[in-house]
Amino acid sequence: MNKIDKYIASSVLWAFLVVAVVLLGLDFALTFIDQIKNVNDNYTVQSLLQVILYRMPGKLAEYIPVASLIGSLMGLGTLAATSELTVMRAAGMPIWRIGVAACQPILLVSLIGMGISEFIAPVAQQKANLIEKFQNQETGNFSLTGGVWLKADNNFVYIDAADSKGKLYNIQIFAPQGQQLKYIKTAASAEHTNDTEWQLNDVTETTFAGDHIEKKSMKHSEWKVSIKPEHLFLASQEPDSLSLSQLNSYQHYLKQQKLDAAQYELEFWITVLRPAAALSLVLVALSSVFGPLRSSTMGGRIFSGVIIGLAFQNALNLFGRMSVAISFPPIVGVSIPIIICLLAGIILVRRRG
Repeated sequence: MNKIDKYIASSVLWAFLVVAVVLLGLDFALTFIDQIKNVNDNYTVQSLLQVILYRMPGKLAEYIPVASLIGSLMGLGTLAATSELTVMRAAGMPIWRIGVAACQPILLVSLIGMGISEFIAPVAQQKANLIEKFQNQETGNFSLTGGVWLKADNNFVYIDAADSKGKLYNIQIFAPQGQQLKYIKTAASAEHTNDTEWQLNDVTETTFAGDHIEKKSMKHSEWKVSIKPEHLFLASQEPDSLSLSQLNSYQHYLKQQKLDAAQYELEFWITVLRPAAALSLVLVALSSVFGPLRSSTMGGRIFSGVIIGLAFQNALNLFGRMSVAISFPPIVGVSIPIIICLLAGIILVRRRG
């Protein structure tokens, strides 16, 4: 039976790889056509191609569930069309055994996708973002521009820019006291010295003291705050360009500051539950191959896979965004379409068996 398991697994794996390559190729072509209008003297065609290629690892990880569904329909459908699945069933091989064999390569690919999402895609995605962000600048030393607001402890902090080494530029610190401002501190730059301390350079402090305002200037000033260099970098990135460890770290930081971390939680659970989504879609494909798509053509199976995949992805986005909008745990919103597919697949496979 091991040879049969390997044969089923190889059929599904090769079909998955073909589908993944096609999906990435279509994504590349459509993105290039859509973004070519942004090409100019600073943002060249070469830069555009770099951006698209840097984003391919993230796209691959994102496409794994849908590619698993279509690949399983194609791989198992080919075996069904040549009556090989019929022979396996006649020899006493249960459907669940075929399903286990089909899930093995998908589980392996999903785990590889998790590794890509953690170690490769975030770095590549962040490089792509920097190329786009600095398309009109001569150098790319800054990792954050355009300004960002943060709540640090009980203060509100505005940072104009930060470089790749964690140095801050043009900082404004607003310290409230009840409904009034206690002081405003501005600095030309700041450097991280240890865990909770920063050194402010070229500082101007304006203190609001009752009936008068005091203003003083200092060359250097110590700033004790829980902000760390990595938090500044994470604040400048979109949630979908962060690794699992970065998402986990930053959402905990936001919760400590009593800020909304729902978007980061949502992206975290979408990535974590991606293998479960892929396996649930393989079960749906298995039940379809032994059911309504048993005698369908390859084109019909691909079309059905695309429709089911789009419905699943839209449901994932819908329930995920709804959970954020109604302040519900994002893990619940992400899990709903996965559980629906899983239960539907199990019920249909049992009926076929």
